[in-house]
Amino acid sequence: MAKAKTTVQQELIIQRRTTTGTRPVRRLRKASSLIPGIVYGRAMDPMPVSVPRQALANLLHTKAGEHALVTLKLEDGKPWEKPALIHDLQHDPVDGHVIHVDFHAIALTEQIRVKIPVILKGEPVGVKQEGGVLEQFLRELEVECLPTEIPEGVEVDVSAMTIGATVHVRDLPPPKNAKVLNDPSGAVASVQQPKVEKPEEEAAAVTEPEVIREKKEEGEEAAGEAGAPAEAKKEEPKAEKKEKS
Repeated sequence: MAKAKTTVQQELIIQRRTTTGTRPVRRLRKASSLIPGIVYGRAMDPMPVSVPRQALANLLHTKAGEHALVTLKLEDGKPWEKPALIHDLQHDPVDGHVIHVDFHAIALTEQIRVKIPVILKGEPVGVKQEGGVLEQFLRELEVECLPTEIPEGVEVDVSAMTIGATVHVRDLPPPKNAKVLNDPSGAVASVQQPKVEKPEEEAAAVTEPEVIREKKEEGEEAAGEAGAPAEAKKEEPKAEKKEKS
């Protein structure tokens, strides 16, 4: 059985950023607890912003995570707020911390396309009792829906799966007012037979005749080369006798 959870809208206070360029942005990250970012969307110019590091971390640690619907609030001067989705996150290659975030401002009344996680729940019978292996082929599902109805994720109970059983996209009931865009025949997860490896002794037994054959062929070639001079020597005395006569 699968079920879908609907995301909850979060709030995030941001600041307008005046520093741009690689070096100023790098100094901003080092000298403060702010993460540089940018907000862009339809009918608005891209706006550089700064996001409190801890607030962003708290947002990413919610159940929705990177798929969270967030209300961005700008409080410097004239109040400004926009619903948005996290479009991209850049991470430090060494420590993995977020170093930049892109927000896509959206309209709550317009359909959007988003990807939501597919979460497998339970331990399959085919794994626990039959020694099979559970493989997950699809980890994200693409859906089209209103921003206020973005699913938090789809949970799939795989407890009853036996060896050879497969869950397809068509087996996942879409959340209300959302359309699944993936191929219905696409495989989500399957319980496979464990791969059996040949013992080392059997592998050695298979290769042994080839080694013996190679050695035998080499011996025959060597014998042929050694025999050629011997025949030549036997013919030489006959030639000498003919000359004397």
